[in-house]
Amino acid sequence: MVKRPSAKSSTLRRQVFTVTGMTCRSCELLIERRLKDVPGVVEVAVSERKGVVEVLSNPKLHAPDIDQLNQALQSTTYKLHAEGSSPSVVSNDAQKPDWTEVGGMFLLILAGYLLLKHFGVFAFAKGIEGAASLGAVFAVGLVAASSTCLAVVGGLLLAVAAKWTENNEGASRWRRFQPLLSFNAGRLAGYFLLGALVGLLGSAITLSTKATGVLTIAIAAVMIILGLNILRIVPKRYCTLPLPKSFARKINALSSSEHPFAPALLGALTFFLPCGFTQSMQLLALGSGSALQGGIIMLVFALGTLPALIGLSAISSLVEGRTARWFLTFSGALVLVLGIWNVQNGLLLTGIDASGIVRSALPGITRQPQPLPAGSDPNVTIDAQGRQIVAMTVSNAGYSPDNFTIQPGLQTWIYAYAPQGVGGCASMLTDPTHNLSTPIVQGGNWLGPITNPKSDFVITCSMGMMRADIRVSKS
Repeated sequence: MVKRPSAKSSTLRRQVFTVTGMTCRSCELLIERRLKDVPGVVEVAVSERKGVVEVLSNPKLHAPDIDQLNQALQSTTYKLHAEGSSPSVVSNDAQKPDWTEVGGMFLLILAGYLLLKHFGVFAFAKGIEGAASLGAVFAVGLVAASSTCLAVVGGLLLAVAAKWTENNEGASRWRRFQPLLSFNAGRLAGYFLLGALVGLLGSAITLSTKATGVLTIAIAAVMIILGLNILRIVPKRYCTLPLPKSFARKINALSSSEHPFAPALLGALTFFLPCGFTQSMQLLALGSGSALQGGIIMLVFALGTLPALIGLSAISSLVEGRTARWFLTFSGALVLVLGIWNVQNGLLLTGIDASGIVRSALPGITRQPQPLPAGSDPNVTIDAQGRQIVAMTVSNAGYSPDNFTIQPGLQTWIYAYAPQGVGGCASMLTDPTHNLSTPIVQGGNWLGPITNPKSDFVITCSMGMMRADIRVSKS
């Protein structure tokens, strides 16, 4: 049963209900806030994991009935039921995924990817420092803004606006808009500064290439769980890092403060509210190992959620029925695709070539580049000292060429020439298999030595987004 909020609960009337529609710990805060507005309700305790709501009310007043409490939850996905009702039974229909819609959304995403690839959009994006990864971060922010994780943030924003209006009755429209502006400005600034601190922590830790790969896989796992949650393929429970609920409640209570700087501070502190989307981006900022990159990652994520918080998502909130379901299905499919993409990148950084495994398993379906005869690759030479030199060009668009055949048993060096300065993922060249890495600067760069290579391996960038295949000749 739910733990009682305080010692005084023994003097209050206690009612317990089961609840459906919750997807994360932020839902607990949102339900508590809504139900506390019901006349007579003193305290509320919610457990997302157990699917239970405990309502403590004043025994001298009429007990709030279930219809009155559900009225307070109107316009949300939550619904209370009599104690003992099984949420899995009550919400059985809502938990079934529509496989036709899910498959259709994946086809739509695939078609969009192929179309963008055909017009060279991805190559253009890689020409801008960090654009590829930041674009994905922004997309995650947009999807997060449609989830219940951001519902509590929106509730805090509305509470700030209501309190400000109450204290400034008769104020002009601009003055009534000020707390909303302050909240969002504080949120953007707070996410950047706190993201920078997280990135700075990552730089102090100095993660190895394989550790970065493990962290990338962890981020991908969170995103995959989020996507499966949205698509209703697995039980609706987001993967979130545990935070003290009392801390989250204090953030929630700050919305009623009358201090002029309270909205900005409240916006910044939403960084700590339990949300799987936010925490996956915090892990990404940690893995960046840079205060600047960590700050930018969290800022771009916050910018992705901004349209919903400033009211531009009003159209989607008015959409009902089938269109709303399609929107959520598309969001879940997109997050799932991004998560799977990050798994591949993370595995590559740990030295596991997932795409190579797929090509080997499906030789008749996937493209399998054939190695050249030993000594016939024009981009591989032997110098006077008997060292094997693999020469390639590095740019923000990738590596050229990206497929080499080397001879076994020779000490090997990678010579990477950058005609211009590069940034983002391309700024670091790594060989996860042999635990080697080097920064890329304009001009010539060397990665090695690789002593006596005997099996195929991959050269990639710091985030696993680019690759060059090195095949060892068997002849």
